[in-house]
Amino acid sequence: HPNDISSPTPFSQCCRRLSSNLPYHLVVGMPALSPTMEAGTIASWKVKEGEPFAAGDSLAEIETDKATIDFEAQDDGIVAKILVEAGSKEINVGVPLLLLL
Repeated sequence: HPNDISSPTPFSQCCRRLSSNLPYHLVVGMPALSPTMEAGTIASWKVKEGEPFAAGDSLAEIETDKATIDFEAQDDGIVAKILVEAGSKEINVGVPLLLLL
């Protein structure tokens, strides 16, 4: 199911919109940055809450068991809320990381 963030999915499918009275927003889950990735560590955030970003900008550096990889934005937006602190270890693929507007 495209909105199921509990299983590994490409970035374009790891976001979901919550239905509510809130403005349009996306919940972005930990992406599967490789076919075998099950969990990762947020090495650092490259954006701050309230900060705009453009497609291609690095949102975070994510450490896997094999490498540190930039997590790049696919679209323009604004970071509404960071849900997981930098340094958080072994976050399973699909676990919500941040809210985007």
